[in-house]
Amino acid sequence: MNKIKRGKERIVEPLSIPNKKSDTFVLETPRRDLSKLVTSDKTLQQIKNIISKIQNYDLLYNKFGLKDIDPSGGRTAINLYGPPGTGKSFAAEAIANALNKKIIRVNYAEIESKYVGDTPKNIKLLFSEAKKADAILIFDEADSILGNRLSNVSQSTDHAVNVSKSVMLLELDNFSGITIFTTNFGSNYDSAFVRRIIGHIKFTLPNSENRKKLFRGMIPNKLPIQLSEKDFLSIIDLTEGFSGGDLLNVVIYASSQAVERDGENCKVGINDFVDAISLIKTAKREIGINSKK
Repeated sequence: MNKIKRGKERIVEPLSIPNKKSDTFVLETPRRDLSKLVTSDKTLQQIKNIISKIQNYDLLYNKFGLKDIDPSGGRTAINLYGPPGTGKSFAAEAIANALNKKIIRVNYAEIESKYVGDTPKNIKLLFSEAKKADAILIFDEADSILGNRLSNVSQSTDHAVNVSKSVMLLELDNFSGITIFTTNFGSNYDSAFVRRIIGHIKFTLPNSENRKKLFRGMIPNKLPIQLSEKDFLSIIDLTEGFSGGDLLNVVIYASSQAVERDGENCKVGINDFVDAISLIKTAKREIGINSKK
């Protein structure tokens, strides 16, 4: 079986930010590689199209005249959306790697402040630092910041939320760099943000062939497994509807069960994987938003 080698730990560089957020906004060197992304051909092609738009800015905007019709000045905002565990965060980092740029990864909880007025300041600061470092901004769980603005403002916190979203819109308009949003809930976006995003790229649950690639890539070379080809295909059939994240949990749980049973001399076999799959299927039925009330 072909194995995907795991990347090294993220390399981070603290930014010189003169406030309490200085330990939150950090520059990272992306480690993910687009060639290792397992997704549909359609999704992969859309990603490559966006990368081409960025890499061929001079040709498209100067020679071909897109600068005359694009008031954004070539701003690139990308939205990666779809079910959890389908590779959105991996893809965001891989895009940055392909463009040879560093990243600043952030979610709304890291820029939100309990002090009135600080959240807009943090948003401005974030974009300012990204501009200075020529870094790509990656917003995880982006629906928290890009969601619909409140129409019925009844208290100061509601007003603060709307102000923060308005500041986000302005900063996006004034940012000539690259911003990538990832979300499991793209339908929650405010239409004003949707218009400013050039590429909405959907991630879907892996089909059988992609589950084979994912599963093989998640088996470490050192893991003592005992699976026939028939066993392997059975696992792929049993995991219909599983995301890459689900498959990773299958491998971890199956391995842990084998170690609990036989210790260092264990062999992770088909029964361990079947038990792990059953556990995850039960959780999908009974826990979370997909469970039946």
